[in-house]
Amino acid sequence: MENETNDFVIFIGRFHPLIVHLPIGFLILGFILHLVNKLEQFKNSDNIIDFSLLLGGVSALGACIMGYMLSLGGGYNDDAVFLHQWAGISMTLVAFALLAIRKFQISNAKVQRGVFIIVMVLLTFTGHFGGNLTHGSTYLFQYAPNAVRTIAGLPPKVERVYKKITNIDSALVFEDVLMPILDARCISCHNEEKLKGELLLTSYEDLMKGGESGKAIVAGNSVSSELYKRITLAHDDEDFMPPEGKTPLSKEQVKMIEWWIDAGAKPKASLVALNADSKIKDQFEKYLGIGKYMTILNQPIDPIDPSTIEEIKSAGFSVSVLAEKVNYLDVSVKSGGQITKKQLETLKKAKDHIVWLDLKNSGVKDDYLEIINSLPNLMKLRLDRNDVSDAGVSQLKDLKNLEYINLSFTKITDQALTSISKLENLDKAYYYNTGVKDSNNIN
Repeated sequence: MENETNDFVIFIGRFHPLIVHLPIGFLILGFILHLVNKLEQFKNSDNIIDFSLLLGGVSALGACIMGYMLSLGGGYNDDAVFLHQWAGISMTLVAFALLAIRKFQISNAKVQRGVFIIVMVLLTFTGHFGGNLTHGSTYLFQYAPNAVRTIAGLPPKVERVYKKITNIDSALVFEDVLMPILDARCISCHNEEKLKGELLLTSYEDLMKGGESGKAIVAGNSVSSELYKRITLAHDDEDFMPPEGKTPLSKEQVKMIEWWIDAGAKPKASLVALNADSKIKDQFEKYLGIGKYMTILNQPIDPIDPSTIEEIKSAGFSVSVLAEKVNYLDVSVKSGGQITKKQLETLKKAKDHIVWLDLKNSGVKDDYLEIINSLPNLMKLRLDRNDVSDAGVSQLKDLKNLEYINLSFTKITDQALTSISKLENLDKAYYYNTGVKDSNNIN
């Protein structure tokens, strides 16, 4: 276990991912030079091949030692460590043996080539087993077509599908809301292949077993629950979960986990069964985007004709689909571009699909805003650094789905805020450096 191993040993071991790439480069370089050694321009490269083998062998030896030190920290599948370790040791020994064969001319070129191929095969397997340790055994072929998976001896791809929630009263708090969060943020380090802290998070039963630091969940007491402690530490704390480089849980996700633990941490219970008050129910609905927080994005729409997208792009805009399997569009003016009213008119051809529109510093004037008002599903709008005043903003009266607007560095006053305050879904309005009183503040 990490806390039973000398800290300095683990410190040195953590250089393993850095040094492990050196033998890969050196040994592959030596193999390539060996293959082309008969060509005229490479016929005198024997010394370089031997030097590459020497550097590859020495760096592989260093990687083996550091890898062993790293493994002492625990948190890895023993079988996967065994395969990676002995493939690496075998590769190192065969690389040194090949160097000796070449230096002392023990055998002919065909034998040398055969041993070189063995080194490459061992190098491939060592790298593959190392990748399994880091990312899990399914990582390499996770997104491969089923035909490729079959060749690799893997079962057809099965995606984990979670129930689409439309009514919070019918949702199970753990299975339908919290488990997808753990799946996205935590399971990459806490699965059968990579068991960091001896904690497995692939099911409720595994979660409740806890890990080497104790109980991950103490039902009814979030403060004593190790999982909650780890996700609420300072982000620069070495025990913070998930670790640096991975996306941390949002404040909303942390609050939901905290509430669930304090409510008893039951596996199959709805908010109603856990006696959630209206404030908690509101919090879950907001996170899931349902109930009064239902947005356009929850409503399916057919893909737009590609020719329409090309037409909008030709008019001076950048266009992208908002997300995979979401056919709504994110549209912005091409970098540094200035647009005319006629160019903006082009957006009407995709008026039902555009939900994000970025027109900052693009020469927009008041009379352009009547066109923007014709985009019924618009949720996010940037008009900052444009020649826009109260008269223009007053035209944005039909944007019932608008949640965000940026009017900073425009000519608006408090009158514009009065106009947009009538938009029922508007949540954030930015108006820095405008004629609005206290315009240095952001609401």
